[in-house]
Amino acid sequence: MNHPGPMPLRQQARRALKESTTMLMVADQLLKLGNRDEARRLQREARAKRDASMLLMARANELEQESTAEQRFRNHGFDKSRPH
Repeated sequence: MNHPGPMPLRQQARRALKESTTMLMVADQLLKLGNRDEARRLQREARAKRDASMLLMARANELEQESTAEQRFRNHGFDKSRPH
């Protein structure tokens, strides 16, 4: 198992969500200025960032649950490397 832990993924998710929020604020300003095409393009990009953020957070939650399950498994004296 060579994968990043939940914290780096959560940081990436927060960063993507922050970028998405900023993009939506800019898109709102573009709409107010009458630049609908660019605003829509930016809204689509913001939506994609938000979706990526949600996927990253979901993966972080999965990793955290796996880690918790492994910890419980070890705490009960079970060892995966030992034959039963």
